[in-house]
Amino acid sequence: MAKCIIDIQNVSKVFNPGENEVRALNDVSLKINAGEFVSLMGASGSGKSTLLNILGCLDQPTSGKYLLDGKEVNGISKSAISLIRNRTFGFVFQSYNLLPKTTALENVELPLLYNSEISKTDRRKKAEAALISVGLAERIYHKTNELSGGQQQRVAIARALVNEPEVIFADEPTGNLDSKTSYQVMELFQNLNDKGILIVMVTHEPDIVEMSKRKIILHDGKIIEDIKILNPKNAHELFLAAEGK
Repeated sequence: MAKCIIDIQNVSKVFNPGENEVRALNDVSLKINAGEFVSLMGASGSGKSTLLNILGCLDQPTSGKYLLDGKEVNGISKSAISLIRNRTFGFVFQSYNLLPKTTALENVELPLLYNSEISKTDRRKKAEAALISVGLAERIYHKTNELSGGQQQRVAIARALVNEPEVIFADEPTGNLDSKTSYQVMELFQNLNDKGILIVMVTHEPDIVEMSKRKIILHDGKIIEDIKILNPKNAHELFLAAEGK
C-alpha cells in the first residue's frame, strides 16, 4: 500500500476574520499518497489555489491539522518550513516566475544557492542535468527573454526538479500555453510522475485534468468530488495527434 505523504484534517482558511470574513476553505480533509498525480479543479474562488498554497507550506491554515509524511507541520519554525519548501517541494507557476535577463542555468541554480552543502561546481552540474532532463540542452545559456513560453515553463520545471523533490506543486502550469505546448509540458509531468514524484496541480482545463490520475473538485471551499482517473490520457500521444503525426 502506498505511503501517505499529505494528510490534512479539518482544515479551514479564513481571510479578514470578522463581519467581512471570507472562508476560502471550510473544514477540508484530504489524504494524498506517494506516487499520485492529483488535479485540483474548481471555479474562481472555490479554494483550489488556497489549498495548494497550504499544502506547499506557502500559507498556513486558520484551523485544522496538516501532517506531512506523518509529521505535523502546524507550529514548526519558519526556518524548518523554509527547509521543507527548499528540499522536499518543487514549485511551478503559471507565470513561470523566472528572473529576467538571466540565463536558464542561473534560474535553475537559484534554489541550490540556499544549500551550503552544495559546491558551486556541483550546483552547476545539477542545474545543467535538470535542464537537459526537460529537453533544454541547447538552451542552457540562453536568457529568459530569448525563450518561448513553453521553454520558459520547462526552465521553471527544471528549477523545481533541481533539488530532487518528493513533491511538485504546480499552479496552472499550462495556463499561458497553447494546446501543443501544454501537451509537451504535461508529458514532462507524466514522465516525472512515472519516476515516483508526487504531483499536485491546480488547473481549470478539463482536458489537462484527464492527463492526471486523480481529480478533486472544490466548490465554496469544500471538496465536492474526489475521483480516481482509471485511464489517464497520454500527453505524448495527444501532442503527436496535434502535430498531425
